[in-house]
Amino acid sequence: MNKNFISIAHPAVFIFGAGATRGGMLESIFPPPIDNDFFDIAKQLKGHGTPKLAKRVLQSVWELYGTTNGISLEEYYREIETRALIGRFAKSANQPKNWKKRQGDLEELVRRVYIHTTCKAIGTRMEPLKSDIHQKILQNLRDGDTLITFNYDLVIEEAFSSAKLWNPIDGYGVGVQGKSFDWCRLWLKKRNVKASNVKESRVQLLKLHGSLNWMLYPNQGIKLKSRPYYVRTKNKNPTFEKISVLPPGWNKRIDHNPYKLFWRASRLKLDQCKSLIILGYSLPETDLLAHSLFAEVVRLRYTRKKFLKEFHIADPSNEVKNRFIRLFNPALGAFGKVFQYQDIKEFTDKNL
Repeated sequence: MNKNFISIAHPAVFIFGAGATRGGMLESIFPPPIDNDFFDIAKQLKGHGTPKLAKRVLQSVWELYGTTNGISLEEYYREIETRALIGRFAKSANQPKNWKKRQGDLEELVRRVYIHTTCKAIGTRMEPLKSDIHQKILQNLRDGDTLITFNYDLVIEEAFSSAKLWNPIDGYGVGVQGKSFDWCRLWLKKRNVKASNVKESRVQLLKLHGSLNWMLYPNQGIKLKSRPYYVRTKNKNPTFEKISVLPPGWNKRIDHNPYKLFWRASRLKLDQCKSLIILGYSLPETDLLAHSLFAEVVRLRYTRKKFLKEFHIADPSNEVKNRFIRLFNPALGAFGKVFQYQDIKEFTDKNL
C-alpha cells in the first residue's frame, strides 16, 4: 500500500462519471465524450462502419433541432424516447417517423463511441487503452471499498493490474455467467490467474447504468460478452450488438433486476462509508434517480448522526462542486472535511 495515501478514511466509496473516463484516457485519439459534446466527437470517428451510422443519427438530430452543435446526448435521447412512446398509441397518419429505429441507431452509436474513444485500432481489432490515473486509484483501494460508476465503458475493469482486489467473476455484486468466454478468460490470463484459483473480490464495482460487456441473463444476474469491443460491418452496413445498459433517457428501469440490486447495494455502501469521493460526475438536473439516491443517503446519515469524515469532489466546474457540497453538507456534520480538485488527475497527484 502506498504510504502517501493517508488522506482517505476507509471504507470509501468512489463515484466515477464521464469526466473521470475522459481524464484517464490521455492516449486516446478522440476524448471520451461527455453529454454536451457527444455528437461533436461522433462526427470525427473513423472505420468499422461507425461513420455511416453516425451520419444517420446526426441527420436525425439535425431534422429535429436544425443543428447538431450544442445538442446534448441526453436531450436528444429523451426526445426520441418520448416520441417513440407516444407513437405506440398516437401515431401520426401524415409522414410518420420510425422513432424506435432512431432510438436503436443512437444506442448502437453510443456503444461504438465509447469503444472508439477508450480503445485503439489494431488492424480490424479494437484493443482497450489503459488509464494510469485509474490504475493509481485502484492500487490504493482497501478491503470493503466500493466503486460506483454511471459509465458504460470498461476503463475501471481494464485498469486493475491484478486480481487480488477485484475480478469479474464475482466483483459486480450479482451472479455472473460467461466466465469462460474470451473477455473474462483473457482478463484473468493477463493477470496470471486461473478461474479455478481466483480469490473472492474484496471490493465491489457497481455499474448503475450497465456495461458494454454485459448481456441480461435470467435469475437476476448478468452474462459477460465474449467480445465487448467488437465493431464491424456486414455488406458495408454497421452491425448492431446487444448489451445491457440503461440508455440516457428518462425511463431507466432501476426497479428491475439486476439494476435493482446494484442501486440497493449502492445505497447501503453510501450509508456505511467514511469517505465519499466523486470523480468527474456532474449530477445533471435531469438525473432524478441519482438525485433521489443521494438525497435519501443524506437524510438517513443526518437522522442517525452517522456523518461522513471526508468528502472529496473533483470537477472543473465550481457550480458542480458547490452543488454537491450543498447536497452533502447535512451528512458531513460539524467536523466532516471537504476537499476540492480541478479534475481526477489533481486528485491522484495530491492523494496517491
